[in-house]
Amino acid sequence: MVRMRTFVSSALAALFLTGAQPLLAGEEYSDTKLQSFADAVLAVNAVVEQWRPQIQAAPSEADKQQMAEQANQEMRAAVEGTEGMTVEEYQKIAQAAQADPQLMARIDQVFQEMPPAAQ
Repeated sequence: MVRMRTFVSSALAALFLTGAQPLLAGEEYSDTKLQSFADAVLAVNAVVEQWRPQIQAAPSEADKQQMAEQANQEMRAAVEGTEGMTVEEYQKIAQAAQADPQLMARIDQVFQEMPPAAQ
């Protein structure tokens, strides 16, 4: 669980998506919604892993910025391409998970129940 929490946290730390609406107090997320969120996290993480070495190796700050913008577009597309998840929902759940240990535990559980090939 610790490994998965680190994975989820690192994926959330890579959050590129800005402009999330304020959280609704006590908002509950269904297991289906959290499964979609986990799928989106995996898709976003794949984009991050693809772009990270390229951005780090970029010869200039301008190149890094351009690559980061491209990566952001691809991450948004990855979230939008996840069934049952919008960018706005992804943002809300990501923010809520960082502030709510119980929600993070539920997300951890979703990852634990995924087949290893999916992770």
